[in-house]
Amino acid sequence: MKVKVRRSALILLTIHTLVMVNLLLYVIQRHHHPVLTVDPSHIGAVPLVVGSPSLTAPLVLVVCAGANNTINDYALLYNANDTSEDLQFAEKVQGIWTRQAEQLYTLFTTLLYFTKSAVWRIIVVTDSMATFQKVLNISSHVSMHRLQLEHSPLWLPENQPQLSQQQWRPCVWAKLFLAESLPDEDAVVYVDTDVVFLGPGEDLWWLLRSLGPQQALALAPEPQYQRDQPRRPFAGRVGLNTGMMALNLTRLRQLDGGGLGSAILRAGMMTPSPRHDQDALNNYLSLNPHLLLEVSSRWNFLPSSCFREAPECTDCISAGITLLHGADMSFFRVIDRKVLATYQTLTSLRLGQDPRLVLVRLQRHLAQADFWAHIYPCSNSTGLTHALTLALADAAMAISLHLPSIRV
Repeated sequence: MKVKVRRSALILLTIHTLVMVNLLLYVIQRHHHPVLTVDPSHIGAVPLVVGSPSLTAPLVLVVCAGANNTINDYALLYNANDTSEDLQFAEKVQGIWTRQAEQLYTLFTTLLYFTKSAVWRIIVVTDSMATFQKVLNISSHVSMHRLQLEHSPLWLPENQPQLSQQQWRPCVWAKLFLAESLPDEDAVVYVDTDVVFLGPGEDLWWLLRSLGPQQALALAPEPQYQRDQPRRPFAGRVGLNTGMMALNLTRLRQLDGGGLGSAILRAGMMTPSPRHDQDALNNYLSLNPHLLLEVSSRWNFLPSSCFREAPECTDCISAGITLLHGADMSFFRVIDRKVLATYQTLTSLRLGQDPRLVLVRLQRHLAQADFWAHIYPCSNSTGLTHALTLALADAAMAISLHLPSIRV
């Protein structure tokens, strides 16, 4: 019994020591910010967003579990090679809905873990009522009261046969028709289902408040466009990613056709043909830049945000990354080890967990990722660990010092 007690005491002492060492390093970092080579933003410091902004401008997800989510999904065809790693990846995604369900659970959990909002109103656009019931079931395992989910059927315009083609991925296109499918909403914040929150999600609503008089949507960079061959039309400094969009739907309804997607279709086809909705949107915004507010990668951080072509993002260091995006299946295959390690750590997150312990675990996994050869996009991004863990470090420090902190 004495041995067990001593072992328990030793374990607690070790954990306490690790937490205090990490907090000390955090304090040093806060006063000596390293330069994050992936990032300066022209947006500046983010003010605190109070209350529950999603009650008036909801969060929107698009979820499909129908025939289009098959093993022939474009993600499986993207850079697939006959290697052991890709074979493991193929096995992992055999159950497309299983993967999507895990992502949704982690999205909901991280949203509530970091938020100060008491309740979240979320509109879920789905291909069927059965799919919505699946999403409801997932959310009920996270919180029965703080997540208020509403259903909206997937809407696409008639007489547009190209939208049913496999390469256009109809379910993904639905996010460009939110002005038409949600006629009673003035503004929304849309996110893909393959994202996790690393800070208060309500801060995204600051982007809606930041839109200028002519601007109708806010998006973050997608530097992959600088490496694509053949080169494709892109908007913003290096291209834009549609995984997070802050949308003023009232202004979008003033476009030709009554919405963003309809305006894109009326503008005509681009050359080369779009691979997906993101290509079409980039082409349209390159011709209509007055509609766009380009924000930093803090609001939608991708593995490509670490490319040398990516715009700098000083607020990733000063304020932390708010949204991490597992684009191109990077939450399930090794596109970048730090992105993968962050997601895998957060899949086991539970509401109420001590952020000090979560911080230690995540920092350990990120440190292990640094031991691998520097062949991944974010391997040489100085300060990325700090940017990924800043909100956790703030929460851990607040608990250690008995200060008011985020709702955990």
